Amino acid sequence: MAETERFSPKLKQARAEIEQVLKRFDIAGHVILHEPGFGEIFAHLTPSYSNLIGELPLIRLRSKAADYGGDKQAQRRDVEATANMLSIMATLLAEAALSFIDLSTFVDKQVGAEHGDGTFTPDPDKDLH
Repeated sequence: MAETERFSPKLKQARAEIEQVLKRFDIAGHVILHEPGFGEIFAHLTPSYSNLIGELPLIRLRSKAADYGGDKQAQRRDVEATANMLSIMATLLAEAALSFIDLSTFVDKQVGAEHGDGTFTPDPDKDLH
């Protein structure tokens, strides 16, 4: 890989494949990928049962009665599924983050690692505007 690249083609390919798996199984997911020098993070929050539209950080909740043709049971089912999805994912992400912070701190102390300021590199395939 050229040293001037600011993203990893390998991680972009892995991301695309994982996104297809999430869509094929109609499930939500939050994924972090890593290879030395590069990281990729993304979420798929729009399976068929989700009321969310868009992608983080620009996402909104769709749940108007008109969206359901007046079917209040279907509307409630999807609202409940969306809230459940976010609650479970938020809890699991928080627990995982705390575990990773502890593990990272432990390894840094063991090996004397120091880290510079991280930088954010936008996904070249996504329009963030």
